[in-house]
Amino acid sequence: MNRAEFISFTERLDRCWIEGRLRDLEAFLAEDVVFVAPGGKLRSEGLTQAVESYRQFISHAQVSRFETGDHAVTVRGDTAIIEYQWQMTWMAAEAEHNESGRDVLVLSRRDKKWRVVWRTQIPGALK
Repeated sequence: MNRAEFISFTERLDRCWIEGRLRDLEAFLAEDVVFVAPGGKLRSEGLTQAVESYRQFISHAQVSRFETGDHAVTVRGDTAIIEYQWQMTWMAAEAEHNESGRDVLVLSRRDKKWRVVWRTQIPGALK
């Protein structure tokens, strides 16, 4: 894949959870994916836990705005790192929340398909 295709990959992945199409995440996430929470202390491992983290968020939050930009793509053999900034507005518990940050995704090419094997967020990276 080229840079534009990797950016499209992240955009399609994000649309899955924003639109509540959680089953579609399997086309993007590896079975052994690791999600690392901001700060690095909490980790979830495996596709089921990753999908559940999205399910928990969308079960109590209604996203009204999600924008991304400033994508950086680094490819080395069968490994790709995609970093991008995001800004999001959502409603939860009758309150509006505005957050920004940076996602870092590590992808691995397995059986000729790219899959996210590691993800972390850096909150507040956009100011």
